[in-house]
Formats: sequence, C-alpha cells, structure tokens
Amino acid sequence: MSASATPPIGLNPQQFSGMPGAARNTSSQATVWTIDKIACWLLVVLVVFINGADFRGATGEDFEVHWQIYMRLMIAFMCGCVGALYLPSKTIRDFFTLPGLLITAYIGWYALTLITSIDKAYCTAAWVSLVGVLLLIPAAMRVLGGFNYMFAIATGLTLYLVGSWIAYLFVPEVGVFKEQVTMTYVYERMGGLGHPNELGFYSAFTILVFSGLAISGRLSWLVASIGILLGAVTLLTCFSRTATLTCALGLLFTYQAYWRRPGNALGVFLILGLGTLVVFAAVGTGELDWFIESTLTKLTKSGSTDELSTATGRTEIWAYGIKMIGESPLFGYGYCSARFIMEEHSYHCHNIVLNAAMYGGVVSGLIVAGMIAYQLTAVVNFPIPEVDGIIVFMCAAGMVDELLGAPSPAASVLIWFSLLFWRQLDV
Repeated sequence: MSASATPPIGLNPQQFSGMPGAARNTSSQATVWTIDKIACWLLVVLVVFINGADFRGATGEDFEVHWQIYMRLMIAFMCGCVGALYLPSKTIRDFFTLPGLLITAYIGWYALTLITSIDKAYCTAAWVSLVGVLLLIPAAMRVLGGFNYMFAIATGLTLYLVGSWIAYLFVPEVGVFKEQVTMTYVYERMGGLGHPNELGFYSAFTILVFSGLAISGRLSWLVASIGILLGAVTLLTCFSRTATLTCALGLLFTYQAYWRRPGNALGVFLILGLGTLVVFAAVGTGELDWFIESTLTKLTKSGSTDELSTATGRTEIWAYGIKMIGESPLFGYGYCSARFIMEEHSYHCHNIVLNAAMYGGVVSGLIVAGMIAYQLTAVVNFPIPEVDGIIVFMCAAGMVDELLGAPSPAASVLIWFSLLFWRQLDV
C-alpha cells in the first residue's frame, strides 16, 4: 500500500465496518505458502512460545547464562536477519512514519543510554534482542497478511497454554508455582511454563486473539471457541486477578460491535439498571458491606483485604521506582536493568511507563506514554474489533504490571508493537 493512500492515522475507515463477519480485504485465492511466509510464520510462533517459556522450573534468583537464554538469543538473531532482508525495500518507511516513528525513537533512545547502563553486556544483549524482533514485525505482517500473522500468534499462545497444562499436571516441579505469602503460609497455584501472572497474560491474550479472529469473520466460532475455552480455564486456574479483570475490560471492546447495536444497547442498559436496583436493595438491608468484605477476602491469597488495598504491594513498588527514577532522570539505568535496581521489589516497577523511565529516563517514559495515547485514540476514532480489545487489555494491564521491558521479547512485546503497526500497515 502506498504512503499516499494511507490516511494520517494509518487506517482507511471504509475498509472496516466494525461489524461481525465484515469483509477484511479477503481474497478468493488460497494462501500460497512460500519459504518466506513459512519462515516468518515460524519465527512469530517461536517468539511467542519459546521466548516466553521456562522449561527449567523454579530455579530461585538464577540469572546465569544457560541453554534457554542461548536459544532465545538465537531466535532473536534469526528474527533480525529475516527482518533486515525486507528493511531496504519494504519496511524502512514503516519505522519513519507514525506510529512506527515512536518505535524508532524507543529503540534509538535506549541505544544512547547503553553507554551509561548499569550492566553494559546484559543491557546490550537485551536491546539487540528487542531490535531483532522489532525488525521482524512489519516484515512478517506484510508477508503474511493480517489473518495469517494473527493466527501465528494464536498458535504460539495455544502451544504455550498446552505446554503449561502438561507441566502443571505431569511435571509439578516445573508447572506448580509456590508463593510464600506469609511467614508460615505457602500459596500454590498453576504457573505452567512461567510465573502465574505471566501465564494469566498468555491466557488473556489467547481469549482476546481468538475472539477477535472470530468476530471479524476470519475464523469460525467453532474453532475459536476451543481457544477461548482453553484460555478461560487456564486463566481461572492460575488465579491471576490482574489478567482476569483487564481481560474482561478488553472483551468489552472486542465485542463492542454487538452491544453498540441499538437493540442490544437497550438490553445492556436494562441489565445495568437491574444491577443498580440490586445494589440499592443490598444497601438498604445492610448486607452490602458484608458481601463486599466476603468477596474481597476470597480474592486474596493471604486472607487479608490489606493485600488488595495496596494492589498486592504495588504501591510500595511504585514509590520505590519513582524514587530511583528521580536519582537518574535523564538516562535511567539501561534497558532491562530493573533486575539490578528492583531486586527486592519484584524485579520491575509493575507499570510500563515507570519501567521505561527507569530503563531510559523520562524521555523513554514519555515515548511509551505516547504509544499508549496513540493506541487509545485509534480505538476511539477508528474502531477495529479484532484488535481493539487487545489494545485496551494491554494498556490497562500495563498500569499495574510490566509487559514491555523483557530481556527476551515474547508474546506481550511482540503483540504490543504489532498493534502499533496494525493500522499503519492496514493489514
């Protein structure tokens, strides 16, 4: 698609009706799977599945170089090689027009901060891995097209969840996560091939990606329902409250084409009205306080609602992160340096803007804030059901967790930057 045919925000609104089953630049001809398509498809699957998986299980605070790290570096290297092949002829302009320009500024500023990073070798390796994956994204999107690219992501997510269930059921030393909640109480939940919160995000991504593919008419509901069910069951089992709540918010925007219809909108308002009446009735009988306290207690791991009032300790983490950013506000501490700074605070700031500011100072924090603003503005102005739910989910989840600054770019990193390119490339 030529640059002159692309509107300012990168989207032709006439191509997307926003209604379920609407045509999306489909072709009557079957996809011809050439070598370049197969290579791009496999690399997307590997980034999502392999780079996000930990096959070794709980190893404590182990940051030594091991075989999995070499494997992830090799995948990132292959991504960079394939992406570089398309850079001169097809994708170079994608990185210098909005919103791709934000991505260029993002990696460019981090490159400048490498010389002042707290651990130059570690930060440089993480940055190079990020650049490799970013080079692949627009190339793979152009080569595969929207459906095949998103289906590759869906395949990687499905493999991750299936692998997590195998680990959870048959290899408990890998798949069962034991969390020391109090001095005497250890809480066990499903971790699968990673941390339960990471598994929760993968589950939410699976639900939202399959829902988007189905509601856009690109995938049958029969096939999509299998992926949605797998994601939902995994999400409940790993007990990730952040992923559950933000996934529900994302689904509202994925299915907005339904509830925004005049007839359906009336039903939504009736349900909200009945819910309001129930709440007022509960207040009048004095049962509401007890219900809220009882419900909130069930949502905790320790049995104390103090766990929720501090966002599971996040308020303390945010305060510490802001303090550390204030001590190095211009260049930060280097890309993915949180493991050296936040070792007593979950190894990251639990916020994508704060984490970016810690890595590269206030400048990188503002760049990420600009990405969020662009994404949410696009959702409002040019709704696309198959991706809007994922955008809203990531923006909401990113306020309380870290989804971008991964030393080995996996699902959340790949999906975030793919969504930034989505409207620009008009896939």
